[in-house]
Amino acid sequence: MERFFDAKSVAVIGVSSSPTNLGRAIVFNLMEFQYRGLIYLVGPKGGVFAGHKIYRSVAELPEVVDLAAVLVPARAVPEVVRQCGEKGIRRIVVESAGFRELGDDRAGLEREIQEALERYGMRMIGPNCIGIINRHTGLAVPFMPMRAEAPPGRVSIFSQSGGVGATMINNCAAEGIGFSKFASIGNKLDVNECDLLAYYLDDAQTDVIFGYLEGIAQGRRLMEIAARATKPIVVHKSNRGGAGAVIARSHSASLTTDDAVTDAAFRQSGILRVADQNEGLTAIKGFLLPKMRGRRLAVISRSGGHAVMAADAADEFGFELPPYPEELVKMAESHARAGVIQFHNPMDLGDVFDLELYEKLAQQTVARPDIDGLLFIHNYQGIFDAEGSRQLVKSLGRIMHAAQKPIAVCVFTMEKELELNRKSAGSPIFTDPRDAVRALAWNRDFGATARRLFATERPSGVDLDRARNALTKSSEGALAPDLLASLLSCYGIATVPLAVAAHKDEAAAAASRLGYPVAMKTAAPHVLHKSDMGAVALDLSDEAAVRKAYERLKAFGPAVLLQKMADPGMEWIVGGRQDKNFGPVVLVGLGGVYVEVFKETAMGIGPLDKDQARELVEKCRGAALLRGVRGRPPLDEDALLETIVRLSWFLYDFPQIAELDMNPVRVYTHGCVALDWRAVVRHA
Repeated sequence: MERFFDAKSVAVIGVSSSPTNLGRAIVFNLMEFQYRGLIYLVGPKGGVFAGHKIYRSVAELPEVVDLAAVLVPARAVPEVVRQCGEKGIRRIVVESAGFRELGDDRAGLEREIQEALERYGMRMIGPNCIGIINRHTGLAVPFMPMRAEAPPGRVSIFSQSGGVGATMINNCAAEGIGFSKFASIGNKLDVNECDLLAYYLDDAQTDVIFGYLEGIAQGRRLMEIAARATKPIVVHKSNRGGAGAVIARSHSASLTTDDAVTDAAFRQSGILRVADQNEGLTAIKGFLLPKMRGRRLAVISRSGGHAVMAADAADEFGFELPPYPEELVKMAESHARAGVIQFHNPMDLGDVFDLELYEKLAQQTVARPDIDGLLFIHNYQGIFDAEGSRQLVKSLGRIMHAAQKPIAVCVFTMEKELELNRKSAGSPIFTDPRDAVRALAWNRDFGATARRLFATERPSGVDLDRARNALTKSSEGALAPDLLASLLSCYGIATVPLAVAAHKDEAAAAASRLGYPVAMKTAAPHVLHKSDMGAVALDLSDEAAVRKAYERLKAFGPAVLLQKMADPGMEWIVGGRQDKNFGPVVLVGLGGVYVEVFKETAMGIGPLDKDQARELVEKCRGAALLRGVRGRPPLDEDALLETIVRLSWFLYDFPQIAELDMNPVRVYTHGCVALDWRAVVRHA
């Protein structure tokens, strides 16, 4: 990727003398951003633009350039790519639109491009993008004219949408924080978000990474790259409703929608997912502050109302508010006018009108060993105390960098004053106490260390060969319940003893072997939610009851499943499915007939270890019931965790298991057992 961003020479292909030619804007941007390299122009009509000769073809270029920026009609792109390859150009940005985003009939053009890339060993960003920028070298090849407003910053951006990416550039400029690198990736025919994320993580000029995505190219690779990161990664993933058109078959499938899987994958790999651009900008500003290394927050506010808002936010986002020491309280009291305000944490300075004191209080507060960060809220109207307030905001930034503790500065003033502060402060400015506290919480919780991503050690006692042999004989579709029970046993997952019968005499004999009372269910694979369909008979206590139940259940098909009735216990669901981007998705939650009513579930991407399984269980409020309530003994949580881990490995080892659902899994004081299970196989 560095060969894109560190290009020492650029050919802009698709330039003409026409005033409506978009390629001219690329040349404008290279000049506006003061590109330090050589610029060549290419266009079939030749001529001159901005003092540069326009060569009629790539072959006419006097040297091999490092990067080609292409903006020609879509049908001409494959030939231009081939010409670049023949010339020896190995990096290309195709900004032209008109490919598969307009329909499948354009896919042939993309195949031609891919063939040329492979033939000549080229890498390409695009097509259907606006290009890339490196603020530190002036490389800027978007086809929309842009201004180099803010100085280079420490934020690097990738965006599937050129417009959204340009908006974030403008937002960063308006905040005075600038950016470092930018890439619009469009259709992601070659280079995708994974390539750029890996590059930004190694880039010495990048401290914070922001991405906008509508689809994910290689989800599992994205997770693996992100989990190694020690820089914060913020992603706005839109296009949330893609799974809505798909009617899921099993509980696990219906509860693990594509968007919920993305949430789980991002959380597991340490990516902060934001809901919109405003949240993204708030997060970026928070991550540009020094690291918040604990939960102890101090608040200083010139407004009592804002102090209350800050206290609410601190509670919401898990911060502690240690009291101010007596010497700082006395310092504030000595400057109070009416003496009507109590100086707690938050410290309300509404009765104190000494900006120099504000600075001293901030400096001494962040110097305290029991404080991890400071929220400083300052409001002024810019009439009598404008210059002093501006200097105070600047000094808070200097204090922050000297102490290497975050100070989130929240300013309330007139718009013109706010703009002046953003340009001169040298550090981010917030305009809402809750946003500022949330940004500090994100700063605290994300991006400090690499994460454990997937389990690496398969559980003991797994009979992989037996499971593989059994699955190779299975056909596509729903697995027979006795076969699935056998497969689960290969992974040490306990199921209730069972038997399958094809007529009522077999059912009666099987019930006698299992021992009364028994449960009987249809074994027809098309009946998924048996309780809803009336395809279950419980507590059958003798042969007559078994025969009578069989007569009713045979309406669903001749095969029935008999099981020994299990003792009462707490019911959970443990299941999962395969996701095309992320692999095996494991679902855990409160089970039984109400699973889709309460939707009290959590998800992870397998394989999981026991600690990760515990984190999933902890996300469900039912976890408290496992520890025993109202005098009841605690249940065997460890057995439930072991079941989750083993199922995650089963899904990982056998991707042909498209969906798997164990509901309920009944947890006892000792052990747990699956009462009902089903799975769907899809061979590649």
